[in-house]
Amino acid sequence: MKRGSAMAKAAFVLATSVSLLTAANPASAQSLRELMGDRMESRGDLRDLILERLAAREDMRDLMRDRAERRSDLRDLILDRLASREDLRDLLRDRTDLRSDVRDLILDRLASRDDLRDLLRDRFDRRRDLRDLLLDRMATREDLRDLLRDRLERRRDLRDLLADRLGSRDDLRDLVRERTDRRSDLRELLLDRMRSSPDGENPILNRIRDRLGGE
Repeated sequence: MKRGSAMAKAAFVLATSVSLLTAANPASAQSLRELMGDRMESRGDLRDLILERLAAREDMRDLMRDRAERRSDLRDLILDRLASREDLRDLLRDRTDLRSDVRDLILDRLASRDDLRDLLRDRFDRRRDLRDLLLDRMATREDLRDLLRDRLERRRDLRDLLADRLGSRDDLRDLVRERTDRRSDLRELLLDRMRSSPDGENPILNRIRDRLGGE
């Protein structure tokens, strides 16, 4: 639109200059033609210059459009980079949280290992105590076995003693039985003698009477 107004102004100026020149004397017509030729050449040069300027403006516009598109692309790239930075920050935050969780887990595992170590130490101490208790029990069993062995030996000795006592009792019983048998035989012998001898002439009977009287 600006180009059309400029051309209209140039045509108006050219028409006014032609009308003025035709009104002048014919001597200056040649110079006017030369001036008009110069003007036409200058107009052609001006047209070319204007076209070049317009082409340059189009190129500048295209360049500015490219610059704007590049800026929008750069803005999108920067936004993407910022988003990726946010994602990276979130990822690093998650990693740090995960590391803290892993650290807490390791500390818990170490605490549980310490507890397990203490538990194993207690178990070992209990096993030692149990071993000592078993050794004490074995020692008491050995002592009890020795005591029972002594008791058995004493029982055997007592059994032998009782057997000896029973044997001596049997011997004493046999002796008493023999004594009673002898007494019964002696009584029967005395009775036979007393029956066979008259009264008062038995010396054995007199001797028995004397003993009874002396007592």
